[in-house]
Amino acid sequence: LGLEVLLELHDESELGHLDEHIDVVGINNRNLADFSVNTDTSVRLLPHLPKETVKISESGLQDPATVAQLKTAGFDGFLIGEGFMKHARPELACREFIKAVQTNLKEAVSAS
Repeated sequence: LGLEVLLELHDESELGHLDEHIDVVGINNRNLADFSVNTDTSVRLLPHLPKETVKISESGLQDPATVAQLKTAGFDGFLIGEGFMKHARPELACREFIKAVQTNLKEAVSAS
């Protein structure tokens, strides 16, 4: 079928699930026990992931500056759903969000 597995991690206790067959890892920033969100979860777990792994930060990503910071830190992609689905035109919200992330990334490069 050509399907790819995405291993989703929530905290350090799940790092043992990583192995050489996992190519894509998602780090969920949402605590499933209380539904709180903390993007520091992605930052905290990132150094534990193999360098060659495709890294996705998931949930609670509503600020373009945060996404730009995570991209700069080493994330390859982002799962953003709720933030766009609250808008009447999610596709427009997505385009605007991407533009804002790109602006933040350019500003970060200019500042360094």
